[in-house]
This record gives sequence, C-alpha cells and structure tokens, in this order.
Amino acid sequence: MSRLHIADTGLFVAMGQPSNSRYQAVRRFARRNDITFVLPERVYEELTIDDPDVEAPPVDAAVDEGWATIAAPLEFSKPIVSRVMDGIQRYIANADDRPADEVERADAALAALAAQRLSAGTATEVYIYTTDIAVGEGAETVLSSEGYGDSVTYVNGFRFIKDLVAGNN
Repeated sequence: MSRLHIADTGLFVAMGQPSNSRYQAVRRFARRNDITFVLPERVYEELTIDDPDVEAPPVDAAVDEGWATIAAPLEFSKPIVSRVMDGIQRYIANADDRPADEVERADAALAALAAQRLSAGTATEVYIYTTDIAVGEGAETVLSSEGYGDSVTYVNGFRFIKDLVAGNN
C-alpha cells in the first residue's frame, strides 16, 4: 500500500523555523514514520521568496533534510487533474462565498496532486495536511465524487501540530 502525504503552505507556516518546537515535532514525526511530505509546486512557490536578503525558508531545510519534497508539475492534460482542480476551486468558493477565480490555485493543487497520483496508481492512500478547513473538506468531497472517498484523509494541520507537540513525539 502506497501512502502519499501532501502538505500545504499553512502547515509549514504553522511549524515556524527549524529551531521551533513545532517544526522539530513534525520533523521527528516524519522521520520516525518514514514519511516524506510532498508539496505541489504552487505550494512551494508560496513558501519561498527569491530575495538574497531573506533567510532560507524553513521548507528548504525540510527538503534538504529529506522529509519534504516538491512534486513534479501537475499533468493538466489528464482530465481528472483538471476536473479536480476546478471542483475544489468551486467548493472553496462556495464555502468562502467568493468567486472561484479568486481561490488560490495552490489550495486546489493539493487535491489535484492527490487525484493525479491516485489515478496513476502511484498512491493508494492520500493524507492531505492543511490548516484550511474548506480546502481539506473540499478535497475529501471532490475526490470522493471521483471514486476515491475511501482513499483520502484530510488532516487538520493545526490539530496535527498541536497533538505532536503535546505528545512530545
């Protein structure tokens, strides 16, 4: 059984810097459980700044340490990827009462990456770690409509970190 752990921008923002206990708890969890968090390109782009005066972002430390990686570009030529991307944008737009074209594409990319990997058979279980409830619930709903309901789990990023820190994992 192949598990895919997809992380969003909010998870890394909530973890803070590598010296932070939240960051260290997530790193320990990943290492102990042999997990590599996968970030869609759009998420990575949100987390990084191309400015020589800015310290390396924490996500780069995670990538360098091997417990996070950046996914290959989404394959929009695959109909399921485009459908899921559009579906999640509509879901979030409805949940937040705003136009779908104002929804960050990085949010929709989480579910699109899950759909791409599930449909290709390179993942049989997907865990989406996000601090945005609408994104997590939307991913589960949209991917369920594509037949992957039993394969996708939304993990509330804030609760995940809080539980790790409280448990000193």
